[in-house]
Amino acid sequence: MAEVLDSDLGMARATDLVALLRRRAIGAEELLDLHLDRVERLNPSVNAVVVLDAERARAAARRFDAEGPGEGTGLLAGLPMTVKETWGAQGLPTTVGLPFLANNVSSEDSRPVARLRAEGAVIFGKTNVPIGGADHQTDNPIYGLTRNPWDISRTVGGSSGGAAAALAMGLTPLELGSDIGGSIRIPAHMCGLFSHKGSYGLIPTLGHVPPMPEVKVEPDLSVAGPLARYAADLELGLDALTRAGPHAPPSRHERLADFRIAIWTGDLPYAASAETRAAIDEIAQALSASGATVSTTARPDLDPMLSLETYIRSLFSIVLGGQPFRVDEAERATLGQDALWYADILEQCANGSGPSWQTLLDARSVLKAAWASFFRSWDAIVCPVFPTTAFEHDLSGEGIGAQLHRRRQVDRESHVYLSQLSWPSLATVADLPATVVPVPRKAGELPLGLQMIGPFMEDRTTVRLAALIEAELDYRFHAPPSLA
Repeated sequence: MAEVLDSDLGMARATDLVALLRRRAIGAEELLDLHLDRVERLNPSVNAVVVLDAERARAAARRFDAEGPGEGTGLLAGLPMTVKETWGAQGLPTTVGLPFLANNVSSEDSRPVARLRAEGAVIFGKTNVPIGGADHQTDNPIYGLTRNPWDISRTVGGSSGGAAAALAMGLTPLELGSDIGGSIRIPAHMCGLFSHKGSYGLIPTLGHVPPMPEVKVEPDLSVAGPLARYAADLELGLDALTRAGPHAPPSRHERLADFRIAIWTGDLPYAASAETRAAIDEIAQALSASGATVSTTARPDLDPMLSLETYIRSLFSIVLGGQPFRVDEAERATLGQDALWYADILEQCANGSGPSWQTLLDARSVLKAAWASFFRSWDAIVCPVFPTTAFEHDLSGEGIGAQLHRRRQVDRESHVYLSQLSWPSLATVADLPATVVPVPRKAGELPLGLQMIGPFMEDRTTVRLAALIEAELDYRFHAPPSLA
């Protein structure tokens, strides 16, 4: 029985699992044990799940089984799942991989975790993150390195990297991520998943680390959202995270042919590999063939480079504000011109010599107005998530300063590592929702995803668009070769 359930349910849709739980075709404890068994067998190869709470989860699952299905079971009805380690969960460590937080145990649930539990989630563990949650690789001194299920020599992305690897391996059916620099979207892109970065303010973030555990604030730019193997599960996760409010309106459309979609194709403002550009062209053709209204020239009326600078200054004012950060002359002599641009901004953000926070807010307001105007005529814009597919691990040094010295190849061009924030920045700086869809890939190719940015607080529009693309264009998750 267990082997049949494992093969049938280990990679099942969360929505299907909830349906089974509701009609008591499977028990919550039985489903929990199935996932715990998969963690025991499969997790060592990728190191995705780094904290387990098996006994308390089992007790919660037994309560669901004893009570039976009903309104009291919530939208998730006893579904086992993991959450990103940055989210406070009562009685569990929340360290963000920082040694000085190694003994930090959360005294209460973060707001999103509390909402998931209220909807019936059985949270049985937490997934790995980069040190400080600040890298596109997932590695830290407490829990070690998380590896990509498609190629263990490559990054799984970050900072929700453990979450993405756990989903791809069937260790969990649903995950809770966070995103301030692409941290929900990039791991989904690198692991062939669906994910959704919420509009700022739609899902509460209180209880996330960073900021430090004792700081009870919800930082600007930072958002929560679900990651999943299937588009329908994004909607389930969004429902569970927002039923208590605020509420996003219904999708603008229910048929793919009714959507008006802009595609950022040949005039890409930021670096993207040839295979990424090809994927953009292919989805443009597929959407047009489906009957959707498609434009490869419609754009918001904004300067993408000014948008990026506004984002970088805003991000690092939050991350570095008040902290010492300096690049001395000897170090500067070793950096390329593109890295020096970032170095100058980082120093200004740390010492307060750059534009004021009000100036940045005003600049962001201009960007938000440009996007709002654009979305009066268009429902979404499709663009890259990241310049390339998953790259080989580069763990040379820790912290933001070390990232000034890392270089990344995009085809034959060399770029400073921090430039990988460019594509994620478009949605983040304007507080917009963005949904990632995996594109079709040939055997042996690494996963690749694209993001669909939508109107502010209209999260259900891009989530529904993802579901329609999955169903009608066959843009879907495929398990890594190791599970074949």
